[in-house]
Amino acid sequence: MIAGILLAAGRSTRFGSDKLLHAEPQGQPLALQAAQAFVSLERTLAVIPAGSGRLRALFESIGFPVTEVAGTAALSRSLKAGLEATAQAGGWIVGLADMPSVRPSTVAAIRRALEQGADIVVCRHEGRRGNPVGFSKNMKTALLALEGDQGARQLLSERSSLVHWLEVDDPGILLDIDAPADWARFAASFSRHP
Repeated sequence: MIAGILLAAGRSTRFGSDKLLHAEPQGQPLALQAAQAFVSLERTLAVIPAGSGRLRALFESIGFPVTEVAGTAALSRSLKAGLEATAQAGGWIVGLADMPSVRPSTVAAIRRALEQGADIVVCRHEGRRGNPVGFSKNMKTALLALEGDQGARQLLSERSSLVHWLEVDDPGILLDIDAPADWARFAASFSRHP
């Protein structure tokens, strides 16, 4: 089984409020918009900040189990918490809960590449690397050894020979919502594409 890990434990400092609870023009919170890309996986776990009852309720409402991390969690600590909670998986697709436009077909393509034997799957759109990223169980020890707030970026560099590049027609792999201006661009896309 390939498990999804949706990292949602960030602090939203640049956004000014809890961006993951911010609703897009059709009324769906950003966190649930991002989760839609993962619904085809057998199991997706959301990693949230400790005590975030509203986020927990949102993810549980769509059947995603939740694990919590205390304090200001570095990206590597959130990732480790997700890996430990899904330890029996045969691989993982790691996504970010502030990326609301990733297509389910992209997650499905990453899953297929992992099932066909890829160790690391990195998607690209028009030559630009994006998220989510897939990892086989062979990468578990290396992922658990990561430190700091760079996530798996260092691992991708160190193990570049293992990377399977997946070209996708999905600009959503490049759009993350960090600041109000990002949100404004995302919200504007709804008025152009109802």
